[in-house]
Amino acid sequence: MLGMEKKVRALYGDDVESKVGNPVVEAKETANSARAGLALAILAIVLAFGVYVALDAKISGVAQTVADVPAKVAAIDAKVAEFEGLPAKLRKQLAAEKVAEFAAAADRLAAGLDSADQKAVLAKISEMAKQLQADVAK
Repeated sequence: MLGMEKKVRALYGDDVESKVGNPVVEAKETANSARAGLALAILAIVLAFGVYVALDAKISGVAQTVADVPAKVAAIDAKVAEFEGLPAKLRKQLAAEKVAEFAAAADRLAAGLDSADQKAVLAKISEMAKQLQADVAK
């Protein structure tokens, strides 16, 4: 078996026992190795450039998001300030509605009274309630 292996190696230019190799085969192997190395180097450069571009795009996206944060925080602060003032505004609206109901009730009562003095007093009360409603609604 060992003799057959030597013949095959000698046939294809791979002489195990010979220290001096075939110069044509060595030149081809060197050229092929150089081409493979160059191809790998170019591939590594292209991949590194692709990774750089992808990371740069992601970092610029993150930078834009970070730049937008103060504006978003300011908008949220404005909404929170608006909500903080909301209970007082609602209380004013409720009070104005109650005063309007009181003025309407005074007008209805005035229609049912017979005395002119009582009607005048209820008209004055209704007018004062309407003024109070206008003041409270401000």
